[in-house]
Amino acid sequence: MNLLVGSYDSDEEEPLARPQELQKEPKEPAEETALLPAPVTEIAVPEPEEEDGPEQHDSFCECADCEMLMLRFMAKNLQTKGIRFKCKLCNNLFTSKVGAAEHFRTANAAEIRAFKKEKMPRLFKDGPSKQELAAIARKKDFERDRVLGKRFRDEDEAFGGWAKKEKPPPPPCEMPDEGMSLAPEIFVAPPWEGQRPSDDDATEMDRELDRRITQSQTLRFCKRNVLEVKKDTVRCKLCYKTLTSVRQCEEHIGRDHEEDFKKELKIWERFLFTTCKRQPPFGWTCKICQVFFASDGKAWRHVGKEVYVSYEERHMGAWHEKEDRWGHAEDEECCGDGINSAGGLSYESVLAFNKAQAEEEARKKCMEEENAKKRAEDSSSSSDEEPAAVGKVQPIEEF
Repeated sequence: MNLLVGSYDSDEEEPLARPQELQKEPKEPAEETALLPAPVTEIAVPEPEEEDGPEQHDSFCECADCEMLMLRFMAKNLQTKGIRFKCKLCNNLFTSKVGAAEHFRTANAAEIRAFKKEKMPRLFKDGPSKQELAAIARKKDFERDRVLGKRFRDEDEAFGGWAKKEKPPPPPCEMPDEGMSLAPEIFVAPPWEGQRPSDDDATEMDRELDRRITQSQTLRFCKRNVLEVKKDTVRCKLCYKTLTSVRQCEEHIGRDHEEDFKKELKIWERFLFTTCKRQPPFGWTCKICQVFFASDGKAWRHVGKEVYVSYEERHMGAWHEKEDRWGHAEDEECCGDGINSAGGLSYESVLAFNKAQAEEEARKKCMEEENAKKRAEDSSSSSDEEPAAVGKVQPIEEF
């Protein structure tokens, strides 16, 4: 601008030398009435292009969107010719992509602008700038509705000038007439309640092994429930019955305590279900020794043989641990009335005690009713034998 207006004049500093092009200034008019300006050499100043938005996205724009669009434009209009590059628009050759980019920016600015408008028209739409958008967002954050979180309504319809919050709808599972309440309950059985393996493919040797395992289980159950009191006195640990010999006690246990033996077999089946693991894609595996078997029946026979026939230490230790834990699990349960809350009697024992107490109360009640009937009969018989003493009837003459 100093080139057009002239050098800067200051009182402290000397005036700067003017350029040679403007050394010859036009003479001022002699008369003061001549107000026409002197002719000045005009310098061609390019007129600024009309901006379509807050930022002019021309061919030399370096924003992230324009850089991405420029790469796409070059990939579309640049062709490889050996070790050089060829412009498809004007057939010029370049040795590098940088030179091709400079050529596109200078010679094909109109094509680049049209390409940008086609691929990303939002760059050329009128709208607020980023600073204005940020100011609008900050203004909205401190509005009354956003701060209070309530919607102001008419005073006639609102509660105290503010609208009441509507009750939220119930969840879908609680909606009436949705058919959810009529759906059957799904019970998932524990893994030890599954289906036992079949014996269809069992050989004669497998059946003999099953019989031997069952015989060992029966013998173990009978021996562990026999208590020798004296030389000729033996007691059953399950019902405390006294017998004369161990042989008779074992026969008594096998005959009269079949339900207790079935409970022990259920614990054994639970141990088998948890020890034998399904091994995809086919087969079964023993969790204790990691031996692979073709079917679940063979895996069960392996565990039974190791425990009751071979007396293998690892399998026997795992079985005894599970048996002690699961066998006494019922004794640790609480009956609900606070009697055996910590390691007391089992639930079945509490039910038996309650049943015995109810029978005792019923028996006492029956005895009381019989005693009341006897007393009533005795009083009626004594009244029949002795007639009631009745005085002389006299009329009332006072009225």
